Amino acid sequence: MSSLRERRRQRTEETIRHAAVDLASELGLDNVTTDMISKAAGISPRTFFNYFSYKEAAFLPPALNFPEGDVERFTQGTGTLLADITSLMKPLIDQIGDDRDFVRRTHEIANANPKLLLLRISAFHEFEVIIAGLIEKRLAFNNESGDACHMAALISASIRRGFEVWVTSESKSVGRCITAKIEAISTIFPAR
Repeated sequence: MSSLRERRRQRTEETIRHAAVDLASELGLDNVTTDMISKAAGISPRTFFNYFSYKEAAFLPPALNFPEGDVERFTQGTGTLLADITSLMKPLIDQIGDDRDFVRRTHEIANANPKLLLLRISAFHEFEVIIAGLIEKRLAFNNESGDACHMAALISASIRRGFEVWVTSESKSVGRCITAKIEAISTIFPAR
């Protein structure tokens, strides 16, 4: 269970993110400053920079931090790799919640801003590197084969596609959309 300090930090970070997205949706990202975001979030500019190094960082997904117990369960897991990766991802997906409007607006802002889009691609690459490392550890691969990186890239692409389906559809759950895309990896290629 997270401490009160961690929960407050998460709430403040979420408030900043929502203020940034609200302003960028209304005014366009290029017209929004960190001072404007800070004021809308009810914090000082100094506090903004305690959470984010630069304006665009408020539009990026939160840093990927798997609890150590979850990592150990995954690396020692005996289920299928896809089922266990889905279980590993579940708490992170649950943190997103089902605020489709917020995620949709964030997605639209990123797609309209090349710099932000590149930063998001970089964040997904970092995610792939972490997942590849966990797969290497679980399957005792050496990183020379590249198989763990290949698997991580497929998983990452499936998660991105699950988000896109959820953002652009009326599906009720982001978790279901992402899980369906991860599970589809094993069946997506035709046998012929």
